[in-house]
Amino acid sequence: MKLQLVFEVCACESDQSLLLARKVFDGTGGVIGRGPGCDWVIPDASRVLSSHHGLIGYREGRYFLTDISRNGIGMAKSPERLRKGQARLISDGDVFELGVLTIRARLLESPRPSDELLAPAAVPIPDDAFLSLDPLHGLDLDRQMRATSDDLEALNKSADEQAVWADHYGADCEHVVLPRRQDPSMEVTAVPAVASTLSTDEVFWSQFAAVLGMDLTTLDTPAREALAIKVARLFRVTIEGLQQGLRTREELNNELGMAPFASQGSGQNPLKVYSDTDAALSAMLDTRELGQLPAVRAIAQVHLELQVHQVALLAACRSAMRNARAVFEPSHLLGCFASQGKPAGFFSDGGRWRAYQRYYQRVVAQEQLNDRPLAGDFAKAYEEQVRLISSLHIDFPG
Repeated sequence: MKLQLVFEVCACESDQSLLLARKVFDGTGGVIGRGPGCDWVIPDASRVLSSHHGLIGYREGRYFLTDISRNGIGMAKSPERLRKGQARLISDGDVFELGVLTIRARLLESPRPSDELLAPAAVPIPDDAFLSLDPLHGLDLDRQMRATSDDLEALNKSADEQAVWADHYGADCEHVVLPRRQDPSMEVTAVPAVASTLSTDEVFWSQFAAVLGMDLTTLDTPAREALAIKVARLFRVTIEGLQQGLRTREELNNELGMAPFASQGSGQNPLKVYSDTDAALSAMLDTRELGQLPAVRAIAQVHLELQVHQVALLAACRSAMRNARAVFEPSHLLGCFASQGKPAGFFSDGGRWRAYQRYYQRVVAQEQLNDRPLAGDFAKAYEEQVRLISSLHIDFPG
């Protein structure tokens, strides 16, 4: 059973005349917005409604709504909002909020197409329609024609032929109604502007703009294609950078003698499985690849691992500083020398020992007052290393 999707405006804050507006989608999709190229053009002086606000999809007998706007689409009397770029199944009675508009969705059974021919109207045939078939009438007509003189024959010939043709074919022409097809019913909508259906390219560019988060209505087709190529180039550069970041992290872990970073599903991440960028891109964009993470999850996982690596390094540096200071704590030194049975010479000088204890307590107090204990020599060494590495990549090919 084929269903129609009927949208009706049930509330409007800016224009009360739109309360009678409605739009029917019969087995097809389209775009809703205030732009002139939309399937359902809804005027909005406040411009809260986007030029391309919502995308209607039709698949396997069901209708879907996708948010491609800047201000979003919400559900009436509910905190739920549609996720941008993700299709949501439309059910009968759903009420959506598009800016200042509130529209209700109804799913109705489509009427059957009327392809039957109209039956001809019953018209009775006159009683004298077949008099010309009477043989006696034919003999009388032949006798009259022979009795006519040759001079009048030329005048009567045309009239007689017309009369004979009318006797034989008049009934068919005057009393037979030819069948004709019924004119299709025309849908009347209350929307003042009538928009043509968007092509497949326009639907693609609407989805592309929604995912990218940009308004492409001001760009022509060549400019949009150039933008798509630029996005693809940026995507490749990003993948190359992520793979290089993973390699640098592994080298640093080996230098520190740490075990390789392990995360759930890391063996299935194409960014880790493939060292070559071309192979990684092919695996991520090939939907037929089984047993691996989706491209979105793979990229998000690598970003998270690199962030964890940076935070873990900072925590490790702080712990190393605390442990190094604890080694020179006076009570710890006394215990170490006592356990080894080798008394230190400076313990015999009480003045020096007390001076050392005061110095140690002062260092501990300064560190407690300082909220950035790594802002000294550590920060200087870090900045120097960043400067040296950056000088090697001044002319980055991008």
